[in-house]
Amino acid sequence: MHNKALSIIISVCNDGVPLEHVIQLYKQLQPYEIIVAADEKCKHCIDIARTYDCRVFVCAELLDTYKGHAIGAKEAKGDILLFVDSKIGITSPTMKMFLQPLIDGTADVVINKMDYVFYKKQQPPPTVIWPQITNHFFHRSDLKIDSIIFVPYAMTKQAVDAIHSECLANPVLAHLNIIDHQFRIANHLPIGDVSLYSNKKVQTNSDAQSGSDKRMLGYHLNAISYCTKEMRDPRAGYSDGGRRFDIIKELKSGTTKHMPKVILGRGKRSTLYEGKQLSVIIPVQNEAKLIRSIIEECRKLEPIEIIVVVNGTIDKTAEIAEKCEAKVIIYNEKLGLDTGRAVGAYFAEGDIMLFIDGDFVISEEDLTPFVHSVQSGVDLALNDLNHYLTCHTPLHIVTACKYAINLACGRRDLGVGSTVAVPHAFSKECIDQLGFEALATPVLSQVATIMNGHSVKNVHRVEVDKMNRFRPDKHFTNKRGKLAPTTSLIVGDHTEALSYLANRRLF
Repeated sequence: MHNKALSIIISVCNDGVPLEHVIQLYKQLQPYEIIVAADEKCKHCIDIARTYDCRVFVCAELLDTYKGHAIGAKEAKGDILLFVDSKIGITSPTMKMFLQPLIDGTADVVINKMDYVFYKKQQPPPTVIWPQITNHFFHRSDLKIDSIIFVPYAMTKQAVDAIHSECLANPVLAHLNIIDHQFRIANHLPIGDVSLYSNKKVQTNSDAQSGSDKRMLGYHLNAISYCTKEMRDPRAGYSDGGRRFDIIKELKSGTTKHMPKVILGRGKRSTLYEGKQLSVIIPVQNEAKLIRSIIEECRKLEPIEIIVVVNGTIDKTAEIAEKCEAKVIIYNEKLGLDTGRAVGAYFAEGDIMLFIDGDFVISEEDLTPFVHSVQSGVDLALNDLNHYLTCHTPLHIVTACKYAINLACGRRDLGVGSTVAVPHAFSKECIDQLGFEALATPVLSQVATIMNGHSVKNVHRVEVDKMNRFRPDKHFTNKRGKLAPTTSLIVGDHTEALSYLANRRLF
């Protein structure tokens, strides 16, 4: 291959694979060596590999493909290392095209182009979701879902030595190290079906995870944790949107440096919720046009209070809310996205806390299910937006992040249910246990709610995207692919939450 020696590495975990056919195909590439790393239980495959003069390394336990790749990479002597599947062989002409950038010296790493899966019009399996979000977290969203978790992949011996061969046992960490070393990555050629991943049936109504699913989750969480620790930033470089955590800390500690102006409103005790009382919390900034209509609709729920958290406003929002007899919490400065929720929860008195936004009016009929759900014992009632998993292809990165966080928490049934979206409702008991300050970072509050064993449920579908006012300056991604500010903030929230999970759980 233009005087470059090729090492082919095959990992065998199952004795039933057609290894003889696979080896015969790859022999046509005239490699310097074929290395087979096999589980000791795969005696038939071990015998076949030896028959074909492969270098064979027998492992006491080979749980998945990647450990075998790490073993083979450590022993390989070629200039180019090609990692292939033991179940599917790829023809010699196709594989030569795949390897061409390494042969020409125009790339250091070649990975399988997975566009045909990424753009497939179906609910994406977790194995598509994870590489999509990690490529964003690693600031290589241009790769979409392309990653060395999908075989085949290949790299130069120098690249393997730089990232260390043992790193390949966690392919996501190896992928991150490749990016960190700024190696040239080629993803020019789609290679057939990827049998390890793309044929798995997705069941959104089941939380059960196979052993391979759990390992893949562990690979991604550990790589995210490593990334954030190396950067010394749990958000992996994504902004927090200027959230005023200092003000939240002052409320918690009782200091008065930034205490807001509080205007008490009116409310009444309700008999609708079996003795429980409702607080509605609405963070707002310059919403004078809508705030009256929003408050009037919320009155129909018979709340004990409607709390309007006004921050950084230059219009008449506060005055209108006061005339509507809401409880108005006024900060002259901007609090940052979601911080107003935490402030509202601090001042709330109800047993049920319903959170909405000031951007649009939601009808009483659409708000009632969330309140009744918490009344009936649910601790966190979420907007059911699971139709997003099938109505947009590929998934928007925010939708992918929402799905991933629930997968990581073992709650596949929640789909894309998220505290990022309104409306949602908490029980006061849950917020008291979390601490009101947790609500300033909504994804972390959701993760903590789930991990602490509270009841979380998708209860009703409200099409908020159709209601929300579109703001180009906050929602558009620019021509260079830089995320819009709001999207960047939400991606950072999910990075932080997944890093938290990785540090909390053992995989």
